[in-house]
Amino acid sequence: MDAPASRQGAGRLPRTVVVLGVVSLLTDISSDMIFPLLPAFLAARLPAAPLLLGLMEGVADAVSALIKYQSGVWADRARRLKPMVLLGYGLSSLMRPLMAFVTLAWHPVAIRALDRVGKGLRSSPRDALIAHSVPAESRGRAFGFHRGMDHAGAAVGALAAMVLVAVGLRVEQVFFVAAVPGLLAVVALLLVREPVRPEPASAPGVTRALAPVPRRLAYYLVPITLFGVANSTDAFLLLKLTEEGAQPEFLPLAWLLLQAVKSAVSFPAGRLADRLGASRLVVTGWSLYALSYLALAWARGVTLTMIVIGVYGLYHALAEGAEKSLLTSLVPAEARGRAFGLYNGLTGGASLAAGLLFGALWTSLGSTTAFVTAGALAGLSAVLLVLLLPRARPPAGA
Repeated sequence: MDAPASRQGAGRLPRTVVVLGVVSLLTDISSDMIFPLLPAFLAARLPAAPLLLGLMEGVADAVSALIKYQSGVWADRARRLKPMVLLGYGLSSLMRPLMAFVTLAWHPVAIRALDRVGKGLRSSPRDALIAHSVPAESRGRAFGFHRGMDHAGAAVGALAAMVLVAVGLRVEQVFFVAAVPGLLAVVALLLVREPVRPEPASAPGVTRALAPVPRRLAYYLVPITLFGVANSTDAFLLLKLTEEGAQPEFLPLAWLLLQAVKSAVSFPAGRLADRLGASRLVVTGWSLYALSYLALAWARGVTLTMIVIGVYGLYHALAEGAEKSLLTSLVPAEARGRAFGLYNGLTGGASLAAGLLFGALWTSLGSTTAFVTAGALAGLSAVLLVLLLPRARPPAGA
């Protein structure tokens, strides 16, 4: 486990981190004005919608995972990170509203894949930019703030979609309105001030060699990847509510509650990670995930299921920012882009495996087996992290 920081980060977060949080807020407002409405929208227009949704998300996750690592390599070679981040957010903001025009089965697959290309391009450079913008003792707060703004955007976006549909807008019109916060996110990103990074001296005309990603990082990435296989999409929580008898109109409210819990706790959890050590928050969050999924396996009734889902939301707040803060502490600054690329790529690929595994278990053996299996894998991941993390740390004095 990592020792608590020797001193706590004081004062305000840097402007760069705050603006990137606003960008994430606006982007997720745009995204979650569309995504909760998409399944019913596609089902009304295209045949075999469930299969199409699975194919769409699977291709999107695979594309994003492949690009995230490469964008990390580019981030370590680039003198500036902001242009890549801007390109990624811009591409996603341009693609999402095009869902209003789909008429053939390949249209949503292609649009979603290009949206995730944008996510793949921006994620690793953006995380590296946040890490470069704050001192070590404030990384938990910085990543916790960013995740909190991300979840707040998801909550606001879902609420906005509900309101716009309630006042009479067609789904296609909501997709067009969603372009507005996406455009504002790109405008806000133009205000980001990228901190200057020292560039190692090199001979004229010689390409600077990249500092290697330490092999010891594998001891951290192995449990991260295993937990990713346990960490299936939150859409299955809505399916669980449906199984327990929740009416369709109740589901957006449940989604809103989940995002609100994530948003409210993420920043305080980041401060706690700086005080107690990021690894403690990761282990606690993963353990809470395991317990929540085991509880969902046997929870009966909408009320009890909703209570467990609310508790489950704390996992996101505790672990997501802390995972990135911990990763930053394990690698030299010159290798952070590729380290985040590996992290984002592996978790993205594992999410595809998680969705396929959980869905197959639910379909063939029932929801109880699916939740128990995921919970057991999450618990095993927490134990594995405790055992392997000491080997992932830099040598004393390094």
